[in-house]
Amino acid sequence: MGYGVGLRSIDRSVYRLEYDVNFRFFNAEPRSSCGPLRGEEWNPEMAELPTSSQANTAKKSSPRAPQQARSRRTRQKLIDSAVDCFERHGFEETTTAMIAAEAGVAVGTVYNYFTDKREIILELLDRTDREVEDEVIAQLDPASWRGTIDPRDRTRSLIDAIFHTQRLQPGIQRILWAQFFKDPEFREPFEALRSRIQVAIDAFIVAVDEAGLCRPDLDREMASFVVLNAVQWNASQAFLNDDPKFRDAAAHATAELVARYLFV
Repeated sequence: MGYGVGLRSIDRSVYRLEYDVNFRFFNAEPRSSCGPLRGEEWNPEMAELPTSSQANTAKKSSPRAPQQARSRRTRQKLIDSAVDCFERHGFEETTTAMIAAEAGVAVGTVYNYFTDKREIILELLDRTDREVEDEVIAQLDPASWRGTIDPRDRTRSLIDAIFHTQRLQPGIQRILWAQFFKDPEFREPFEALRSRIQVAIDAFIVAVDEAGLCRPDLDREMASFVVLNAVQWNASQAFLNDDPKFRDAAAHATAELVARYLFV
């Protein structure tokens, strides 16, 4: 009986020592001792056992969403540095070490915010999609122009804005298009954005038709597809041209094309 009690005491002491060392290491919280205070009995049932997530905190870390202003600035700095590296070296040749060096931080800092360079460019795509979607869909909404603005004028001004408010540098545009054809995860947000804008164009055409301004022979089922592709393709190609005059001319010609296609 005494031998068995002795083993249990040893087991408990070892467990207490292992638990305390591990808990201090993973949670970085100082403790007064690795065992009970002198004259006290240690009750293993009273120990605060770490949860599985606590035990894995130091072993595994995933990119965190920035909560403080400083963290947000660091995240944005990493994105800006990644863009500079992508522009200079290309997406495939850029490494996280290059991005870290450009931002003036340790490589580990990059991994605190992003799993890899691919996640950075996906975030760029997501931001751009949301900005374009908000602007384009808001201007297409019939409630924003019905009764106050001629939809033909709205169409021309919107197309001009799309051509002149591209938010990504040409090199990043090329990278995104290249990834579109290679990586399904890039294709999904592109197609989701196109789908939402096409629905907005459909609603715009219905409102124009109700105002009696649509061509009577217009194929209403194909119209949104034709308009979306004409504007999107022409705008992306014009933006890759460094000549501002060419971009102006392309915007004007595309607006005229769409106007003659849609309106009487």
